[in-house]
Amino acid sequence: MAKNISAQELQKVLWQENGYALLDIRERNEYESGQIFGATQIPRRDLEVRIQELVPVKSTPLVLYDWEGERAVLAAATLEEQNYTQVRVLEGGLQAWQRQGLPIVRGVHVLSKAFGEIVGEYWRVVPKLTPRDLKTWMDSGRDDFVVIEVRPYEEAAKTGSIPGAVVVSGVELPLKAADYAQAGKKIVTTCAGRTRGYIACATLKRMGIAQVYDLDNGTKGWKLAGFSLQKEVSKGPLPSLASQVAAEQFAKRLAREEGISFVTAAQLQAWQQEAAEKTLYVVDVRRQEEYETEGHIPGARWVAGGQAIQNADDTVAVPNARIVFVCDEGTRSAITAYWYQQMGFDQVYILENGMRSWQDQGRALEFGKPELLPLGYDYAVQRVAALNGASLRKLQRKEPQTIVLDVSDSRSFAAGHIPGARWLSRSWLEQRIATILDGADSPVVVTAADEYSPVLAAAALQKRGYSRVAVLEGGTPAWRKAGKEIVVGLDGIVPDDWHVHLTEYDLKQSAQYLAWEEELAYLPAYMEYFRRKRVLEDTAKSS
Repeated sequence: MAKNISAQELQKVLWQENGYALLDIRERNEYESGQIFGATQIPRRDLEVRIQELVPVKSTPLVLYDWEGERAVLAAATLEEQNYTQVRVLEGGLQAWQRQGLPIVRGVHVLSKAFGEIVGEYWRVVPKLTPRDLKTWMDSGRDDFVVIEVRPYEEAAKTGSIPGAVVVSGVELPLKAADYAQAGKKIVTTCAGRTRGYIACATLKRMGIAQVYDLDNGTKGWKLAGFSLQKEVSKGPLPSLASQVAAEQFAKRLAREEGISFVTAAQLQAWQQEAAEKTLYVVDVRRQEEYETEGHIPGARWVAGGQAIQNADDTVAVPNARIVFVCDEGTRSAITAYWYQQMGFDQVYILENGMRSWQDQGRALEFGKPELLPLGYDYAVQRVAALNGASLRKLQRKEPQTIVLDVSDSRSFAAGHIPGARWLSRSWLEQRIATILDGADSPVVVTAADEYSPVLAAAALQKRGYSRVAVLEGGTPAWRKAGKEIVVGLDGIVPDDWHVHLTEYDLKQSAQYLAWEEELAYLPAYMEYFRRKRVLEDTAKSS
């Protein structure tokens, strides 16, 4: 059974930086309302999959917490069953931490966004353009500027962007920057709010691109100014060879000036051999289609460079791990590594000469999108009975009291579920199942929006003594694929795991969000990490 750690002891662990991983296992909406700075959020229902990428070394010191401690204890037991050997639970949960007067921060991707505000507010290298000034440029008919949307295309397409903007996401933009500059175009970067635009704009300024601005408060600021977004967005053209060469030269200069370390393919391969004892993150920052169709280093994760910078907490859970960024020739990985180094990560590396160096001596590549089986799935699937759709209907006719239990998150449940299914997120399964099942011999068939969660949930119910548990083979997707009826909506459920995504904010929420971002650089709870890492001291010198 996992040991407890007190709030005071945890505070010392955080300051010692001894290879721990701090995991908040609550749902995103709970996490957003308040968390310990630097925690990586993995909801308990996703633990068996995401832990493999984020904490691959099973001897890593782990601290888990939720609000009161109950779910964290259950999550810790799951990890110990999978041979994680140094798991501890924050005694009394976040509630106890808060009662001790220790700092709590709110929001998501706090580390990256707080750093982005440092770039914008302390470095002061980001010239800002107000929405009204940009609108004046547009209305005047001038054609000497281009608006670049630096978010991922899928996100920008969902929300819309500035009329006429083109999408050149994250670290793809430096590859294209020289083309725009040579065409005499002023570049205006934008994102949904502030920080991704700040990072993109500051990168171009560091490249020496003179005519570059960031749209103040991004698309949300644009809407709050009373202007409309354009729903249709287009991808920017591919960069010319000359522009790519200019970006490559910049990246080499950046790495040299900032002392960013290179690792050879041979050394990386040697590190992979040590990866069972020493945490290694190999992060491929190319476009997804490059990663999947052109091949990638075995074990490398795909995280687009801009999103890796924006979502550092979702990319790296062990702060002192080796982090190796990879791209084709090294340009995009060097820019990503630079920002990670500036953010305070200590062991940041670039694969020297990129994918070419990996392939030069015939090293193997993987193709496609890797799919990780959840930890414990192979064991559980052998012990849980499975029914197809026809067998489920037969069982329901024979025993009308049969419960179809959907253990998806509520958003997935609302997107489509089996008629009559009861909803209970797997995160809360053990604590709330008694409110749905009358007794240990109640017949229940478990399903979800994926095929793996029902098996793990059913196995957990069996451990708690429920004797008549089965799973729907293939989950709800198989039911849907068979052409059977699907119900959309929550069926009157008021879920407690619903997270409003940034792409769904209305004007009031947008204003509140921007006010939160603007405050980040001035609140001690958010800035203490950067002072401890001497990031703020360094940025003050460079401003």
